Amino acid sequence: MKLSKIAGLTLVIFFTITSLAQSKSLKGVTLSDKAIIAGRSCQLVGMGVRKKFFFKIYVGGLYMEHPSHKPKEVITDPGIKRVVMHFLYKEVSAEKMRGAWMEGFKDNLGDNLTSMKKKIDQFNALFTEAVRKGDEVWVTYLPDKGTQVIVKGKEKGIIPGKDFMKAVFSIWFGEIPADSHLKWGMLGEE
Repeated sequence: MKLSKIAGLTLVIFFTITSLAQSKSLKGVTLSDKAIIAGRSCQLVGMGVRKKFFFKIYVGGLYMEHPSHKPKEVITDPGIKRVVMHFLYKEVSAEKMRGAWMEGFKDNLGDNLTSMKKKIDQFNALFTEAVRKGDEVWVTYLPDKGTQVIVKGKEKGIIPGKDFMKAVFSIWFGEIPADSHLKWGMLGEE
């Protein structure tokens, strides 16, 4: 009887250590090292913190089917990829979310901003409610569908096209990222 209790306790400890080794934490936010997205295994590349002035807004995590630590490869990779935004700030209004997206598009699209206007407007229209501390927003590229937005566990919509995927991932990984520490953290380089 004692031997079976010891064996059982050993298994519990093993699985606890194994599960901890298969995740990463930053600022109290834990993300699994792997995620199954659209039936495919994706690897957590890295995590970073989005700051605005002195405030920590969210922890971002990058998952990729074909992991890369190079910004251009992340933007152009045609495989499945997801940015998880786990909010740390008490509340971010829908208006501020849309404003931040627009700032990122303007900073990174240059002359292509006008040609992407319709898709940017569709994307921004998906953000209709505030997000609060603990909420998550997932922006996922699904090659056969487009860029999917999930807010608080609910799918809000999908914007088609590789062109839009490249535009939205440029906000994080482009030449003028929303936050350079976030960029390099999600690339696993910080």
